[in-house]
Amino acid sequence: MNPLLANVYSLGNLTQNFYLADFFDVAIVALLIYSAILLFKQTRSTPAIIGIGILIVLYGIARLFNLYLTSLALQTFFGVFLVVLVVIFQNELRRFFEFIAMVSTRKRAQQAENLTSMPMQELVRAMASLAHKKIGALVVLVGHQNIDRLIEGGKALDGLISEEFLESIFDPSTSGHDGALIIEKNRISQFSAHLPLSTNFKEIGKHGTRHGAALGISEQSDTLVIVVSEERGTISIARNGTLKALKNAAELEEHIYNFLKEKFPEETYKTWETLLKKNLLEKIAAIACALLLWFFIAFPAGTVQRDIVVPITYKNVPENLVVEDTSQKEITVTFSARGELAFEQFEQKDFEIAINGNTLKPGANSIKIEERMMARPINFSVVKAVPAALQLNVKQYNEFEIPIKIITKGRVARSVKFVSAAPNPSSIKILIRDGTEPPASINTEPINIENLSETKMFEANIVFPQNTRIPKLQKSSISVLIEVQQK
Repeated sequence: MNPLLANVYSLGNLTQNFYLADFFDVAIVALLIYSAILLFKQTRSTPAIIGIGILIVLYGIARLFNLYLTSLALQTFFGVFLVVLVVIFQNELRRFFEFIAMVSTRKRAQQAENLTSMPMQELVRAMASLAHKKIGALVVLVGHQNIDRLIEGGKALDGLISEEFLESIFDPSTSGHDGALIIEKNRISQFSAHLPLSTNFKEIGKHGTRHGAALGISEQSDTLVIVVSEERGTISIARNGTLKALKNAAELEEHIYNFLKEKFPEETYKTWETLLKKNLLEKIAAIACALLLWFFIAFPAGTVQRDIVVPITYKNVPENLVVEDTSQKEITVTFSARGELAFEQFEQKDFEIAINGNTLKPGANSIKIEERMMARPINFSVVKAVPAALQLNVKQYNEFEIPIKIITKGRVARSVKFVSAAPNPSSIKILIRDGTEPPASINTEPINIENLSETKMFEANIVFPQNTRIPKLQKSSISVLIEVQQK
């Protein structure tokens, strides 16, 4: 049977073969595709994207119906597809990676002021005045994307926006007349900057270098570019690789308002309904593409099962309980995952069965091995465990406070006589197995006092009898003051 048809027939078992990891897999790929769609929409690459999509569909049909020649031809194309992709979409791919980096690292964008604010009004009046005087101008309003790599030259400036200041910068007798002025966050950040020229001569038409530069930077960034023609005395804008001539200053004001509203919206409460409806078609397309990729690439890998010997650990065991006898130290668990590669990426130490000690009781315990006890990678499912239950023998220990007896060895020096051995503390808490009589005292390891000639403090370890344990906060050693006195 054709492999693709076999995949279609196996969709009936999809619920058994769809893992939580597959959901995250599809979601992440869909998010990347959605981001790419939004960026590519701003460029002139849509026809090329559609063309590649048609080739992919043709390849799927050729595989489905065993069209050998068509499949071979398209396989040859897809063999060098990555190279073709880089050549055709060089600028778009760079913008895509910059967009991903920006989303991951940039701080929350500062909101721009509204159009009614003084700086934007000053900008509109200045452009209208320059157009009336037929003085050329080129102004770039920066969006979210960093455009430093696209600009050459330029002089740094942190200036307020005013009609008089803008007209003085573009005065034909000044050095800033032929360059571009950059505006970021209602401040003039640079002037006399050089922008990349567009190669879209059809869009540029009979316009000059200023319009080519405005179009060029709008093709490679999310900027809004205002350009004033000194030959015609007209105002145009460039955005997303498109030039548009404006009728008057009011139309320029409207475009600036829409740009600011899109790039720097005011804080508003967005309902889930609003979030779902925005770019709905693009979201559906991204999810559909991600599901198709999963179906044709991940799903054919199938479900693979492997037996893994998993160690047993005990957590949250009460201090007065001890697991002494167990039928198993390890459990053999059969795991299933998507494809052979899943098992190659992980080691045995990534798997563990954790028994919750709070469920244990003194005596015999039968613990059923359940899936929730198993620590494992997220893309692994549990098929079975052998044995299915664990037999434990748990002993209870009771706490007693026992006096400490100091044990010494050797003799003190002849010039002194032994006075006392004072332990600190004088007693110690220990846990003794239930049913065992507590000792009358507990000894220290022998303290060597051979030839001791003066009073001295020693550190002595405790010798714990069988069937005893130390509480968590209890030290296993004490201080002992050996006191001697001159004869």
